[in-house]
Amino acid sequence: MKYIDLHTHSTASDGSFSPSKVAMLAKSADMKAIALTDHDTMAGVEECFKMGLQLDLPVIAGVEMSCVYNSKEIHILGYLLPDNFPAKNLHIKDEVLADLEFFARERADRNAEIINRFKKDGIIISMDDLIGSNPHTQITRAHFADALIKMGIVADTSEAFLKYLEYGGKYIPVKKITTKRCMEFLTKHHFFISLAHPFQYKFSDTQLESLLSHLINSGLNGIEVYHSTHSDEDKKKLNFLAKKYNLFPTGGSDFHGAHKPGLNIGTGYGDLKVPYTILEDILSQNKY
Repeated sequence: MKYIDLHTHSTASDGSFSPSKVAMLAKSADMKAIALTDHDTMAGVEECFKMGLQLDLPVIAGVEMSCVYNSKEIHILGYLLPDNFPAKNLHIKDEVLADLEFFARERADRNAEIINRFKKDGIIISMDDLIGSNPHTQITRAHFADALIKMGIVADTSEAFLKYLEYGGKYIPVKKITTKRCMEFLTKHHFFISLAHPFQYKFSDTQLESLLSHLINSGLNGIEVYHSTHSDEDKKKLNFLAKKYNLFPTGGSDFHGAHKPGLNIGTGYGDLKVPYTILEDILSQNKY
């Protein structure tokens, strides 16, 4: 059997490994294809793609968009599928990158608000504390967690999220980007679109199906059936929903390196296996 990983992160957002290193780790894990899906950015894709060419590892250009649905943050994966696979050249239009700047500005404004909220409580976090040696990274809550750990305020990432970084909590404002705005961007540029880790949002069955219906009406193509946190029962439920709503199953580890200890590229927490046939089905149907 051949396996893939269509959900990975690098230092272009909140992963701990460079885009090149992500490709190398994937190759070492015997992945037959990966997608780099950093948060609201595709800045690391070219580096990862070039390393993939050297390693004979197909790399798909991807992104994980963050948006709000019914006051909850949800994540939507977008993939720029090549006309011919595996691609020998990377084609990301300048307009795609230009449109992504809107989301980057929104994220920057929100990060400034988070910094200000911490400051009011006497916790001084600078931009230098957040970006470290990577000035082009997209700052996420994981960066704030790292800063809090280095300052000695918390012992680890789990404590940071529990005490300080809860979405919609005292320090973390609810995002302003709507699902409508994200889907408009993704459909405009002909991404293949999949809902990431559907059970992470803790919706009821009815709420999850309402979300799916809402996104399908806006151009959703797939649903992430395979994920490091999904049990066999979870995968069974999601495969049922995929068939019910005529969606393609997708899957990936959600690899972040050191920011998610014990979660490895390709295999997640040890038993993740995303079949290569998942990608073959997406490419053969050309439904995007």
